[in-house]
Amino acid sequence: MITLKVNDTQKEFSRTLSLQDLVNELKVKTNGIAIAVNSNVVKKEEWTSHMLQNNDNILIIKSTQGG
Repeated sequence: MITLKVNDTQKEFSRTLSLQDLVNELKVKTNGIAIAVNSNVVKKEEWTSHMLQNNDNILIIKSTQGG
């Protein structure tokens, strides 16, 4: 069991996940998003290799258009 804090919400998963696995599990659309793990932005090309640890703090930021 792994516990992650995603955008200030505690979530539990039955297995260790990569960042890409988390994105898939949460069904997040990947266009225009950035993800930080423990305040460090992870490049999109590193999502599949970046393994999450118990109690990691994940922030998913969605860009918006405005003017």
